[in-house]
Amino acid sequence: MKSLQARAQGYVIRFNLAGIPYQEPGFSGIRRRQKSEEDPDVVGIAYLLTGTEYERLLRSEGGRGGSYIEIDVSVTPLLDLTKEDKEPIQCKSLQTRNPREHPHPFPSNRYITLIRTGAGAHKFPEEYLSYLDDLSFYRIRTFRTEAGRVLFLGIWLPIVVLIFSLMASADKLGPGKFAWLRKFQEWTFRQMWRMHDGLFAPVFGRGDITS
Repeated sequence: MKSLQARAQGYVIRFNLAGIPYQEPGFSGIRRRQKSEEDPDVVGIAYLLTGTEYERLLRSEGGRGGSYIEIDVSVTPLLDLTKEDKEPIQCKSLQTRNPREHPHPFPSNRYITLIRTGAGAHKFPEEYLSYLDDLSFYRIRTFRTEAGRVLFLGIWLPIVVLIFSLMASADKLGPGKFAWLRKFQEWTFRQMWRMHDGLFAPVFGRGDITS
């Protein structure tokens, strides 16, 4: 599979896809840099995929109509490539459909470690590796918040696991099956975050950012 390291000028990484409070608060996507932001252009790996491979990748991220939307991004190849290889190329990437911002959730330590490890293995530019190392991740600092985490996950985690198990089974039957299940997933996550914002965060402490 052909791949290359590339930079998407004017785009930044954001953990604005809301996941599971207290456990995996935020997952990543990219979006255009806003005027008030100073984050560097996002660096990543561009892959040359067949149509079948791309559709399989898209389904693994929730498919069309899921939590992400497809966007066209112009990227510039990096690393030890010849000058003629550094002409911008057009790629597909994913942006969060309904971003949670101001602030967006922190990633978990597990999730940000995967990103940092991958970036290091692919020899990303040193300044971008430093940027990733400086990003905050979610951590629990008090017993009260830990108690809230246990209670919150006791309520919601069985439901989330059931939904993902059903979606995995539905995916084996082919794309587009069980549209009701996707709507149920969206409704479940809305209610989960509503409970976090309205009840758990004020009582136990926030499960999306570490203050």
